[in-house]
Amino acid sequence: MMFETSQAYPLVYKALDYRSLRQDLIASNIANVDTPFYRPKDIDFESFLAQEKDKVFNHKESLELQMAQTSKKHLQGRASDLNQATFFFRDGHLARNDGNSVDLDVETSEMGKNSVMYQALTSALKKHKGIFAYAVDSGRNL
Repeated sequence: MMFETSQAYPLVYKALDYRSLRQDLIASNIANVDTPFYRPKDIDFESFLAQEKDKVFNHKESLELQMAQTSKKHLQGRASDLNQATFFFRDGHLARNDGNSVDLDVETSEMGKNSVMYQALTSALKKHKGIFAYAVDSGRNL
């Protein structure tokens, strides 16, 4: 049996993974600012994380039949694992004469916002783990 300190940990780790992936996509967009006919790529995972949050915190009995898992190496087999964040092309800006639609101002501002969100997630995770470690250490002193 695994001891779980918070139901939000899997959600936070998934958000960190997607933030890291988004940072890589934005960096790729910036690197291709002079590539002809390049269209900037982005990822939309806020709606996916909202669905996952509802599953975690509004836990209701599921009528879905669960498969037996006799080994940790077995696949989970849930249909919800197929739902992932979607990639899309960010084409809200006018293309230049060479067909490239990367706007350096938009990309750098998106990179800054994404970086702040990543830092917020990591600092919240560190703070939560620090509070839990403090509680465990305080219990030893009793």
